[in-house]
Amino acid sequence: MKKGKFIVMEGGDGSGKSTHTRLLVEGLCKKGYAVFSTCEPSHSEIGKLIRRYLSGELDAPEATIASLFLADRILHIEGKGGIKEHLEKGVNVVCDRYYLSSMAYNCMSESIDWVFNLNLRARDLLKPDLVIYLKADEEETDKRLGKRESMEIYETKEFQRKVLNRYQEAMDRLGDNNVKVVSTVASREEVAKGILKIAEDLIAEESG
Repeated sequence: MKKGKFIVMEGGDGSGKSTHTRLLVEGLCKKGYAVFSTCEPSHSEIGKLIRRYLSGELDAPEATIASLFLADRILHIEGKGGIKEHLEKGVNVVCDRYYLSSMAYNCMSESIDWVFNLNLRARDLLKPDLVIYLKADEEETDKRLGKRESMEIYETKEFQRKVLNRYQEAMDRLGDNNVKVVSTVASREEVAKGILKIAEDLIAEESG
């Protein structure tokens, strides 16, 4: 049995990432592909704890949150019902956020070198076949964030501008050829169609 493909969706808050993750999963399913949709933080107990920190309910040093993200990610990859298990069964996995998010978000007070090296562990365990990075218009993302009723600790405009710079720095450091930058300036339908084409081409390479 051929392994499934591991596809990751990345981007700053307000980039449309969660929406396009959902649309990609729906599009692949309609095409007849077996797909498992997941996200990070995961729905494990560690992931639930992380969400409490992100909501501001709990407080901790950034190094603690970064370490929890790595622990959650390793469990997400290798645990029962995790990403690797689905891939081995020939199921394609689409994940909303992965280690690039940690490299972008968890290094504001911690050294980027420390966070970068910490997350290379996950990269060594399972590198995505494809990372789709959504490059959104800043004015549009500001509008989307402003409409949210509840904000996580990372969702301020100032923080998000730093995040986008960190994303670029992380991608430059990694130098991976699996990253596709997709502009979201076009309509949602056009962007979704383009993302689906990229994902389909990847899956078809293997099956062809």
